[in-house]
Amino acid sequence: MFVITVSSQQRSLSQADGPGIYNKPLSATPADLLNDPSGRAHLLVRPEGQYAIDPKTDPNIVSAIPGNDSPTNGSFKVVGNSGMISVHAIPFSNGEILFFGRPAEPYGGGDPAGPGIHYLTVANGTWTEIAAIYNTVSNTFEPFHIPEAPFCGAQTILPDGRGIIVGGEHINLWYPYLQYGLVSVRIYDPATHTIDTVATMDRGRWYPSVMTMPDGNILIVGGGQQEIGGWGVSDAATSKSGLYETSDMLMGKCVPNGGGTSGDPYWDNPSFTIYNVTSNSLTPSLTLTILLEAYPINLYPYLFLMPTGSVLIVTGVQMGAMYLTADGATQDEAIGYLPKLPYPVGPNQYTPVTMLTLSPPEYEVQILVAGGTSEYCANTKSPANNQSYLIDVTPGANHSIVTENLAYPRIMGELTNLPDGRVFLCNGAQIGLGGGGGPRYSNMENFTTVAEVYDPSQPVGRRWTTVGDTQIPRLYHSVAFLTPNAEVLISGSETSSERRVQIWTPDYLLNGKPRPSITSAPSSVAYSGILKISYSNVTVIDRVVLIRPSSATHGLHFDERAVVMNCSSSGSTSIACNAPPNSSIAPPGQYMLFVLSDGVPSVANYISLPIALSSEAAPPLAEISLGVNGTITGPSSAPLAAEAPQGPSAIADPEGSAGEDPPGFAEAAAGVVAPALSTSNSASSSGNTGSSTSG
Repeated sequence: MFVITVSSQQRSLSQADGPGIYNKPLSATPADLLNDPSGRAHLLVRPEGQYAIDPKTDPNIVSAIPGNDSPTNGSFKVVGNSGMISVHAIPFSNGEILFFGRPAEPYGGGDPAGPGIHYLTVANGTWTEIAAIYNTVSNTFEPFHIPEAPFCGAQTILPDGRGIIVGGEHINLWYPYLQYGLVSVRIYDPATHTIDTVATMDRGRWYPSVMTMPDGNILIVGGGQQEIGGWGVSDAATSKSGLYETSDMLMGKCVPNGGGTSGDPYWDNPSFTIYNVTSNSLTPSLTLTILLEAYPINLYPYLFLMPTGSVLIVTGVQMGAMYLTADGATQDEAIGYLPKLPYPVGPNQYTPVTMLTLSPPEYEVQILVAGGTSEYCANTKSPANNQSYLIDVTPGANHSIVTENLAYPRIMGELTNLPDGRVFLCNGAQIGLGGGGGPRYSNMENFTTVAEVYDPSQPVGRRWTTVGDTQIPRLYHSVAFLTPNAEVLISGSETSSERRVQIWTPDYLLNGKPRPSITSAPSSVAYSGILKISYSNVTVIDRVVLIRPSSATHGLHFDERAVVMNCSSSGSTSIACNAPPNSSIAPPGQYMLFVLSDGVPSVANYISLPIALSSEAAPPLAEISLGVNGTITGPSSAPLAAEAPQGPSAIADPEGSAGEDPPGFAEAAAGVVAPALSTSNSASSSGNTGSSTSG
């Protein structure tokens, strides 16, 4: 075992200072925003023709962009303007979305040859807002202030419906307006439009990931202790083909792709911590071997809660399932060792990864990986990958990889689970890397605007089909996620300074079949409890599914999860369903409840699974019946409190060895301790300040 030590002098973090950063032309004043609550006044300064939306036009009546819309392809429609470029997005149950990103160029990553990328400025151009609250009913936005820079952090929705934002930036700051955010844990309340800093991490985290645990607490994994840039082959290196670096360029020849300081192990943070939602406390950070093995491609790891209670981590080419507690990590022996992926996932080889819908009684876990780069160590001219990989990680499965072809090579895509069990793929490009030294260095060429849908019910080789064409390039820093209307909202693309918000309406809403409507459903249900759902417009319900709202950034959809419920129909207007049996199947929090008839989903009702755990199995449907007035008889619910599923006793190293030494390390071992980050340069980054700002 060895310990890396770095002096505070080596850890001094550069910061942008002075109002010279924000010297763009006036775009909006406080009076403009007061008189124009939607904040659209600033759009008047954009270049002519940059957007299809006239700032004086009601976004609700903007026509769809002509494309190949059809009942079988679905349709795309521009509905509004995000205000802030949608690098990050958190959708809330009140119909609002918090979009946020980074401040204005030049230090915020804009192209100096262009007009700049962020115009949400106030106070005569003195300050630049980095967030906007978007209303999905009116399709308008209002600027929102986040005082500690959240750009390139992670975010999700807490079990009580508030948002949590973890980590962020240490550069592009302007004290006191925009402060150091690398170590901050913030809570956003959509009801009051306020944000509070509630905890401070022991290490900086840039490009971390988050996931809700079975007990409702938040797992925080990985990241860099400052912005360390991407990893790939230098464009200046010798090219054998003349087009791109070939795959035999070894990882040892990889170099940082720009966008930050040297990508070396001193800034790596191969660790995890757990945030307690009740006490606002954090466990000490503990090193994870799988992140060491994945280095240098280990940022923004993909996290999936397994039905066993363990956590599946997908990072670089590595996959592993382990139980994580405040004491350490142990391997999930029921799942065992998993194969390596053909190509890495994670920055800057951005490859979307998702878990397919879970269904009772076995809740088999299938992980879908789509596209990415076709080079282990790629550069900005490397072609994107045109393959997808399906891995069965269910305990007892052989964990083989099923490979299929996409219609288009695609890097930086977005995978979104649909209520009918299919998966929607959109956004991205056919060449290059995501990121780099700001949007002008992304070099994501030959964009892919035609979306695809994956149908796991079809035979292998016939599961991918193309659907509609967005007609709008969505490149680096774009987002997409499912809405309660069973549509997909798409926004962002910092590379192209894109603010248009689109909605994709899937084919199941355009086929002319009647759409079910939920007329009543409970707002919460205990694990293994029985819930009665009343509906209209159809006579048969053939599927009931819970889908957790996911927050998106960099191709990740934190906490995205779809769980089918076991149901028994009674008559033509109501159905009784078993809630998920425990919080490892569906972690506590808010879910969108969809009922489907002949493949057509309803508008969702929100329903909560409380932080009350049950380890007992759901009662069989034979025990569920509806009385003469629709009264449920039989067991009403499972016990409200029991222990969460537990793994074996925890130890620090889940796999026993760090494996091959990561580049730049003299040696590697499970006990590596990443250095703590000096935060002396931030007046607001120590202690639980409880500072609050109102939007």
